Amino acid sequence: MSRRLVVSSAVIVIALAAVALGRLASEGEATTPGTNGLIAYAKEVGGHFQLFTIRPDGTGERQITHVDGDAVHPDWSPDGNRIAFEFDRPRGCSVMLVNADGSGLADLTGTRNGCENQPAFMPDGQRLVFVRFDDRTEVESIQSMNLSGGDLRLITGRKGAGRTDPNVSPDGKTITFVRLKKEHVLQALFSVHADGSGLKRVTPYRWEVAIKHDWAPNGKRIALTTNADFVRPNASANLVTIRPDGSGLKRLTHFTGGPVKGKNAFAGSYSPDGRQIVVRIEQRDRGGLAVIGADGRHLHMLTRASKNKPRFIDWGTHAP
Repeated sequence: MSRRLVVSSAVIVIALAAVALGRLASEGEATTPGTNGLIAYAKEVGGHFQLFTIRPDGTGERQITHVDGDAVHPDWSPDGNRIAFEFDRPRGCSVMLVNADGSGLADLTGTRNGCENQPAFMPDGQRLVFVRFDDRTEVESIQSMNLSGGDLRLITGRKGAGRTDPNVSPDGKTITFVRLKKEHVLQALFSVHADGSGLKRVTPYRWEVAIKHDWAPNGKRIALTTNADFVRPNASANLVTIRPDGSGLKRLTHFTGGPVKGKNAFAGSYSPDGRQIVVRIEQRDRGGLAVIGADGRHLHMLTRASKNKPRFIDWGTHAP
């Protein structure tokens, strides 16, 4: 083979690879900065939910909270050092912080009236967005606060409106959340600018999305679950991704059979490098952690399915 032919072939291969990478990048599935660290999730133990972490290969599971109540909705700090989570107790709920090893537990909002829950870090790691329900006015809102629980800033809210699972885009400009028009029946993804303007619905209510969704690290895709509460009883819950404006639906799993006869996939979060998505795979009353490629390929289980299903899954970056 001539040297010219070898060089030409190499150029063609490089060009094709560049096209492929460009396509993936445009869909939000290419590698982005971030080293994959521990996966956090909630699991029921002794009648209460506690937080656990596990390595990306499914080994080293560790319980990191031992609270007298339910620890749910964990969200990793951008540096992988801390986790914000919701603490539910008989007389309310609050936002808490804990170090990755379970030390340094701090309650940020427990002294205020009402319920403050479902925290998520902003990209700079200096503030949290969260849901607040004021039991005096019955207004449910999405707000932000600093890591001491102060400097409250209203983003969006209204009386009696169901809002859940706020998440912030990687550039910090957009906040997405799930609106519950009719719980377990009509649930849709909404977005709003960080200053509270530009509120809009992103997905149809008929998708009946789950209350857990996540942004790709490069901000070009959002992972979520459709048919989460089996409004279509013979259809399964499946993992999809969309562009932030709701277009470009891509189905990553194709399970059928519904809650009785089939398997179901529930979104967790993207890996920090953007290549994979961690999910919960359920069949009947059992569920376990699994990982799937951001392109929908190479689904594999990380843990055995059990009745103590992992929930509210979040994949953190490797702490320095």
